[in-house]
Amino acid sequence: MFRRGCSRLFKQSSHRSHPIDFSLKRNLTYLSQPQFRTSIYTPHFVNSNTSLHRNSKMTLITISQSLDESYTKNEIIPDVIDEFETQGLLSIEYGPTELVTLGNTLAKASTQEPPKIQLTLNSPTEDGKIESISPDDKFILVFTDPDAPSRTDHKWSEYLHWLVTDLKLPDTKTESGEASISHFINAKDGHELFPYVGPGPPPKTGKHRYVFLLYKQDPDVEKPEAPKDRRNWGTDVPGSGVRDWIKKAAPNSKLLAVNFYYSQNEDP
Repeated sequence: MFRRGCSRLFKQSSHRSHPIDFSLKRNLTYLSQPQFRTSIYTPHFVNSNTSLHRNSKMTLITISQSLDESYTKNEIIPDVIDEFETQGLLSIEYGPTELVTLGNTLAKASTQEPPKIQLTLNSPTEDGKIESISPDDKFILVFTDPDAPSRTDHKWSEYLHWLVTDLKLPDTKTESGEASISHFINAKDGHELFPYVGPGPPPKTGKHRYVFLLYKQDPDVEKPEAPKDRRNWGTDVPGSGVRDWIKKAAPNSKLLAVNFYYSQNEDP
């Protein structure tokens, strides 16, 4: 099922040139590594046009399990979010070699500018079910640090690094009229409540988790109210963050996809 989605994705992407298409390929390759295997999962990139071998045993449930296990293993669940049903893969690219791949480590210096972002939705199930996206839908993009100032001291956490609401996704339909499963996300297409601020972990505080989240915005809320501050998302409650803000500002928003990485000060 996921293989069909990927095949459709790469077919769609073959008509456009964008470096982040290849970050999706590398993310899928990363997910094929042994630490993420929960069942037989063997992607085969057979040639340079990024098509997938038709016999690849790549099921959606395996990918979803890999994502869920990564969220749990790194305590994104429950520290940042509750359990949710993953609707796709959020690809994040700071540069050709600076990819966010579910818990890898990136240098602080290489993550100070906003990254390129792509959402790849799950392909339809056998009964045709898929997360529907219409031209009227809006989205919320979040980048947050639950380890401020450290993993054991949450007096500043979560720390809000980026918040964009009322985002619109381009190209909801393919040229053939099918529902598109690949969407490039541009923060300029939304309402930036807090501009991007790159990671700044203090010295001697170890590795911090930096988490990207994409929500389908509550359809009954236009321009959600901004948090009062970056620290604790303005609540002054240690450990409070995006989960509490969503419940208050846009309660019927739906979490679609998550990705994250680690970074630390040069003086660890």
